[in-house]
Amino acid sequence: MTKQQTPRPTQRMGDRIRAAREARGRSTQSAAAEAEISSGYLFKLESGYVGTPSPRVLHRLAQVLGLDYWELMGLAGYVVPDGAGAPSAVAAAHLASPEPVESPASRASPEPAELPAPDALGRIADALEGIREELGMIRAAMAAQENASRGENS
Repeated sequence: MTKQQTPRPTQRMGDRIRAAREARGRSTQSAAAEAEISSGYLFKLESGYVGTPSPRVLHRLAQVLGLDYWELMGLAGYVVPDGAGAPSAVAAAHLASPEPVESPASRASPEPAELPAPDALGRIADALEGIREELGMIRAAMAAQENASRGENS
């Protein structure tokens, strides 16, 4: 009797990335190089072995593979704005109906709300990733300093 494996939480994301890469006829190496990640990391992403990929990496992969950034963010477990990466009910009604369909949002406010463009979000993600890396270096320096001071006190 074989034991069924529970799919990893990011397996659907990995399957989506792999399918897009293969549909474009891209090798793991070429797609990874263009996204500025290692081919090993892309393999891990496609296999669902990366628990929480960074938004910056997802943004780069979305650009390289022609995927929707918000879809990847959602598949990776991030909270995404309602309707991001999927057609809204109003858009679906527009597509299905030959008659004009009025959006409830258009009645509520004359000015439509706009989400930041994905490239702006990518820049924000890059900045946050840089801050995260700096914090890691600061933590390492503090730990080294703490270890050094322990050595002096011994």
